[in-house]
Amino acid sequence: MTKQRVIMDVDTGSDDAVAIMAAILSPDIDLVGLTTVAGNKEINFTTDNTLRVVELLGADVPVYRGCEKAMVCTLLHNRHGDYTGATGVGTKLDAQGRKIEYHTDCLPLPAPTIREQPEHAVFYLVDTLMRSDGDIVLVPTGPLTNLAMAMRLQPKICQKIKAICFMGGGFKVFNATSASEFNIWADPEAAQIVVTSGVPVTMVPLDATHRANFTLDDARELRSWNTPAADLVATLVEERVAAYNAFQPQELPDSAPLHDALALAAVIDPQVLRDVRLMRVDVDISGGFADGQTICDTRAFPDRTPNVRVALDADRERFVTLIKSLLRSCPAR
Repeated sequence: MTKQRVIMDVDTGSDDAVAIMAAILSPDIDLVGLTTVAGNKEINFTTDNTLRVVELLGADVPVYRGCEKAMVCTLLHNRHGDYTGATGVGTKLDAQGRKIEYHTDCLPLPAPTIREQPEHAVFYLVDTLMRSDGDIVLVPTGPLTNLAMAMRLQPKICQKIKAICFMGGGFKVFNATSASEFNIWADPEAAQIVVTSGVPVTMVPLDATHRANFTLDDARELRSWNTPAADLVATLVEERVAAYNAFQPQELPDSAPLHDALALAAVIDPQVLRDVRLMRVDVDISGGFADGQTICDTRAFPDRTPNVRVALDADRERFVTLIKSLLRSCPAR
């Protein structure tokens, strides 16, 4: 069977790391390249973390550094008013006195010895897509700055992208503000460019990712395998559960979503997503209270053409089983 060619655009923190590992380990994915963007952390950390994951698995996947700032939304200092993107998240310490975070600056892996490619991520996307046979699926898991910049630089790439499956947005669930999810809030203009590009787009929002959580029991199982990859994921799940218990307690006790891994998993097995509806989606770029909101038109007769498949639910068991099966393929110490 022919592998699906994929380029991932990542802001590598904890959940991106799991998504990258799944892509590298999947026999169904040919990971053509990884591009990095500022998001979970600033660009130096997201690029460094991406290299750490690639080196952990000994993969031959090139990494390209991308945009360190959003397209335009940071030009006005009062654009977001009182919102910071982490509204309601204060400082809490764990039992050892360490700061509880969703993402640490550096993943708990050795500093990388491999290096990023010299070409900028935006130029890499344009060059690679224009030379392709239209067979590449893009999986962005951070702010959509790199992809939107590439589309603006060379609009013809939109005809060369097979599909986009991105993690971001919210239908009824939000985290950055009362109306927006972080990846979209961080660069709303970029998101609007992507969802209106004419490319087949699937949006994996918080509504779906919060239905596919990993638990501490899952982490304990992974730890028992005694492999570097499973150990890393176990550690990341434990860190994320601590953060979600502290700031966003989940319906499933002692659990946390691995948002970005679900978007990648949907390329391998679309059935991990449930209740996927074709809707008209636009992004609020007004700068007001709803700045960065993914506006999903659920009317029976929308006045704009539906453009995005929106996943409103997920199959947790199917997703967790898939990720575990991929991690199982890594050799023990």
